[in-house]
Amino acid sequence: MTVKQALAILTSSFEKSGSPTAHLDAEVLLAHALEWDRYMLFARDEKKLTDEELARICEYKERRKNKEPIAYIIGKKEFYSLEFYVDHRVLIPRPETELIVDLAISYAPKSSMVLDVGTGSGIISVTLKYYRPDCDVYASDISFAALQVAKANAARILGKDAIYFFQGDLLSPCRGKKFDVILSNPPYIGYRNIGLLPKELSFEPGIALYCGDNGKEILYRIISNARYHLREGGILILEIGEGMKEDIGTYAKTYGYYVNFFNDYAGIPRAVLLRG
Repeated sequence: MTVKQALAILTSSFEKSGSPTAHLDAEVLLAHALEWDRYMLFARDEKKLTDEELARICEYKERRKNKEPIAYIIGKKEFYSLEFYVDHRVLIPRPETELIVDLAISYAPKSSMVLDVGTGSGIISVTLKYYRPDCDVYASDISFAALQVAKANAARILGKDAIYFFQGDLLSPCRGKKFDVILSNPPYIGYRNIGLLPKELSFEPGIALYCGDNGKEILYRIISNARYHLREGGILILEIGEGMKEDIGTYAKTYGYYVNFFNDYAGIPRAVLLRG
């Protein structure tokens, strides 16, 4: 079988399984199986595949047909023009979360102390430190497994000991510390919505996706507790779910925050900036 034939077979298989990005999926997985850049699929499309290469391609095809996300199959995902290692211990980075980084880069004062709560794979903390090296960046997560991924990403992209990592629930591991900026992309999907979601989400860690019945409980906990960890004039930046703007705004105002919302690429209120 040639590269060209394999690409056609993969594309057809993914189309039949309902992937809206069947051709792109086929290109990415085939290039990864061959350890090539994607352009080489067309420059060398008549190359005969070895038995070992065919076995890898078949494995990837079955995994993708079963709706496993591409990022887990190839073990990486781009975020903010940086490449992050990802696996089933952490969420797959989404473009919407780049808005949190945009806001942090823009609003963090010079030489800020910044905390990323629920860092997961480290995309927020690592990216902020990469583009704002003047900031002292701390990151926490309740999951030891997720922190291992975040530390690996930080070491590869930034070098050793560029970020201070803590394990624990939300803000609790940073007791006694105060920050200029606190950031978080917390779980904000209610358990009642699980049955309505795409199968791809079943591969991602539930602890990083789901929270309570309506998805707002952890957001509320961060908002109420952050005041004890923010310096005077400090800011809290949170990613929120669709339809949460009114409730989050009302709740934040009860704690004396000044509230600003920011829309994602689809025009949906996706981030809230709270100033104490």
